[in-house]
Amino acid sequence: MMQFALDNARRLGIAGFIRRFPTGTLHMEAEGEEEKLNEFVKLFETRPDWLPENKIIINDKILGLGRFYIKKQG
Repeated sequence: MMQFALDNARRLGIAGFIRRFPTGTLHMEAEGEEEKLNEFVKLFETRPDWLPENKIIINDKILGLGRFYIKKQG
């Protein structure tokens, strides 16, 4: 799922990050064009392995998160 997020975010020009908590829950923060963000979110909502406790936070303001990356724990 982490690589899936990274590949699709970069393909869509979305900035932000994804990280996995020790519990297995995923947390993503993303920013970009509204149309692209909607497409990105739909990619996850339609996956059978997407869990309801996973979170995608869409930033209304551009915070300058830079390229999408996998955030390390720690």
